[in-house]
Amino acid sequence: MGDRGALTAARSRLSARAKKRRAKVLPADHLVDLSDLPVNSGYVQKVMQLGVRIRAVSKWLNAVSVSGTAQQLDRIQALPFVIRRAPVLCFERAPVPERNELLKPAAQSSWDYGPSLSQNAMIKVPDVHANNIRGEGVLIAVFDTGFRLNHAAFAALRVLAQYDFIQRDQNTNWETLDASSQIYHGTQVLSVLAGDSPGNLIGPAFASEFLLAKTENTGSEKPIEEDYWIAAAEWADSLGADIISSSVGYNDWYAYENMDGNTAPITIAADLAVKKGILVVASAGNEGDTWWKYVLAPADGDSVLAVGAVHSNGQIAAFSSRGPTADGRIKPDVVTPGVGIQCVAVPGDEGVGAKYTSISGTSAAAPLAAGVAALVLAAHPDLTPMQVREALIRTADRAANPDTLYGYGLLDAYAAVNYWGAPEPLPEKSEWVGCFPNPFSPRIHSHLEIVVDLAKNSRVEIESYTMLGQRAALIWKGERSAGKNRRWYWDGTDGKGRVVPSGVYWLRIRINAVSLTRKITLLN
Repeated sequence: MGDRGALTAARSRLSARAKKRRAKVLPADHLVDLSDLPVNSGYVQKVMQLGVRIRAVSKWLNAVSVSGTAQQLDRIQALPFVIRRAPVLCFERAPVPERNELLKPAAQSSWDYGPSLSQNAMIKVPDVHANNIRGEGVLIAVFDTGFRLNHAAFAALRVLAQYDFIQRDQNTNWETLDASSQIYHGTQVLSVLAGDSPGNLIGPAFASEFLLAKTENTGSEKPIEEDYWIAAAEWADSLGADIISSSVGYNDWYAYENMDGNTAPITIAADLAVKKGILVVASAGNEGDTWWKYVLAPADGDSVLAVGAVHSNGQIAAFSSRGPTADGRIKPDVVTPGVGIQCVAVPGDEGVGAKYTSISGTSAAAPLAAGVAALVLAAHPDLTPMQVREALIRTADRAANPDTLYGYGLLDAYAAVNYWGAPEPLPEKSEWVGCFPNPFSPRIHSHLEIVVDLAKNSRVEIESYTMLGQRAALIWKGERSAGKNRRWYWDGTDGKGRVVPSGVYWLRIRINAVSLTRKITLLN
């Protein structure tokens, strides 16, 4: 297959959502390029034949990560198609303990934010929520240690897909090969971004949709985790993610001069993700009060939104990593609250958790910034990642006088949402916009995208039926807020996860007391 045919195949592997997102930053006839082509399988096979273990494969970087003996690596270097070899170092460290304090379940507040009011109010999130903008229609990929979702704050969480890039399965919860602390950090970070428990915890983007990727091993710190992150970015891109929220960072195998935005593979991949239409939000790092002091990779990327942490009084946290980058650029880009941030207390593996705690670190600051970015994108769906980034930076409170502690300053969600003009007005009536693609094939497309305008907050139920009137699947049921282009997704399966047979189906959507129908063709 020539390059043209290979590019056509690469384009077909993108979801409809991914194509639509890429079209905001790339010409319609050039949505894919050579970086989207799989690594040559023949090359990978020849590497494997030398007896090494393939740990990760990256099409974006046209590279593989392997583990093997020095002799095996020398033989790989001698292969005619190998341009460069970079060593994977053998540094390990104990996990950094969480800075947290267990809280009792909070009483209901007048805002319904409970103890999370302060962290939201500092960055004007309630002002945006009050205008019926809560992150709807935005797909956020969260890359972290793992996620335990049996907590009341996650009851309404909409997860479209998840994958463990360490164990190579679809379980991002704790597994037997994991360190005991594996699911704590990711679960808490996700709750800061997307928690929905009135009176206890409200995340800025609680109405968004999510992809969850397990990329960080808490038992050690190794460069292979960069490769897991890169693989996760390629996965999230193919599924149509709008934002990557990443509360991980790396410096143990680098020198400060490597923090130049062009050296660390994770940074190169993060910037490439932005070029493909994904906003990347990354924690700056917690090295401000250590010998290192500076931001970590991938926060050093020139297109990455690096987030530092401040106290509730607006003062920079001592641990928040500083700038500049090695090439002299301002970092962090912005700051959000990052000390004593309300989050879930991770429950046991059975039952439903209902306790809360607080954490500190730029790991807690980054999801708040990602949530604000989701609010901006929900209000203005056609914005590119760099336009969202511009809105966040230009409306921060030190935009006129940035420095290497606060960057451009504390985020202002309300000003950022209005930076590109007032959000689109609500539609005059509720109506079905369309279903894409149609015909739909679960083997080719990751999801069928269902798009509806809602004139007001509504109770919505979406079902698929055979032409004989038998229900094939309940696709979604719940409350959705008003707005244009509200989106739902169906993977073509029934309630038991089985792909339904090929054929023509009716989709029925009930919006309060009104029913709308559309005909689709499903091909297996």
